[in-house]
Amino acid sequence: MLNKRTALFGGSFNPPTKAHLSVISGAAARFDKVIVMPAAVSPFKPDAEKLSGDVRYGMLKKICAPYGNVEVSHYELDGSGISYTYKTVEHIVKSEPDLYLVIGSDNVRELNRWKNLESIVERACLYVVPRPFFPVTERDEEVLKNLGCRYEIADFSGSDGASTMVPVAVAFGKLREIVPDAVADYVESNGLYGEYTFINGIYDRFGVKQSRREHIYRTVKAAVSLCSIYGVSYKKAITAALLHDSGKYVTVSEMEKMGFVFDNEAHGASPPVEHCYTSEVIARDVAGEHDPEILRAIRLHTTGGENMTTLEKIVFCADYIEEGRTTPNVQRIRKKIITDLNGAMLDILDDTIAYLNGKNAVIDKRTIACREWLINNIKKGELH
Repeated sequence: MLNKRTALFGGSFNPPTKAHLSVISGAAARFDKVIVMPAAVSPFKPDAEKLSGDVRYGMLKKICAPYGNVEVSHYELDGSGISYTYKTVEHIVKSEPDLYLVIGSDNVRELNRWKNLESIVERACLYVVPRPFFPVTERDEEVLKNLGCRYEIADFSGSDGASTMVPVAVAFGKLREIVPDAVADYVESNGLYGEYTFINGIYDRFGVKQSRREHIYRTVKAAVSLCSIYGVSYKKAITAALLHDSGKYVTVSEMEKMGFVFDNEAHGASPPVEHCYTSEVIARDVAGEHDPEILRAIRLHTTGGENMTTLEKIVFCADYIEEGRTTPNVQRIRKKIITDLNGAMLDILDDTIAYLNGKNAVIDKRTIACREWLINNIKKGELH
């Protein structure tokens, strides 16, 4: 076939998810050939624990089998060391001259970190697939043009479901929502990705209702998406989000009778925010979490506070914008938060204060202090 268009889609695929498959199927419908390339070692995740190359290759072969024009390649797995995209492109383009390199829209602003990008740009057109939380913006197109890239924006979007969520999905019994059945079968039969299953024992011990567990799961999903945007540790955000409502159904007094110790601030907490303190102590004394930033993120997830880190803001915002929330302005805030974390957080604080005023309820002093701190520092340009 003359002018055969070939798409190259690479990644760690650790493990392959439905999000990956949505990109593969979308590309298969639009290109003559799609080459799926599992990396031996990703340059951006060199220390990541991962399934073996052969296992990931085998999984990809199974889930790609229905697509007659999709080929899963062993090329990078046969190499040694880090799998650099420019080397793969230089190899593939020899036999596939009309080559398109498939990337997610979240990767556009990281392209300047890619090794020998100029070699890639010379040989392949970038095929940019929009991802949830990452619409292709004018700024993205400026980045692509300034880097000298030939590019095409896909007319479809990849679905939600990062590999990062797989251990969380395992803990919540939602693995098959994230990965194809063939992948789920392997994960389940080999007892993989169980690092967060401990959380169920904590939820059971402190009476966390099923409806609250669903909210927690959705909060983790939102936090993971925000970590992708703002470059925050996934592990920290997941841990804080998993534990942020673990004390929702137990009081400070009840926990003190169990032998737990609280500070003076916890003793003065109003009922709507008391769970922030019980959840923090559960995280510290039951889950064994001693990272001060994670503990503070849990303590401030409802009220906010002064001098919050990006992680703490993400947990605060994720709790408010998770997909189950239906407050009047939440859709607008979800759009805003993609490019303006601080502005979105300020909107959340304003909505919270207006809601509490409407009910003649007490507004926590930290919420007021947080709002003033945000406003002052946004004006000074000191927040990022």
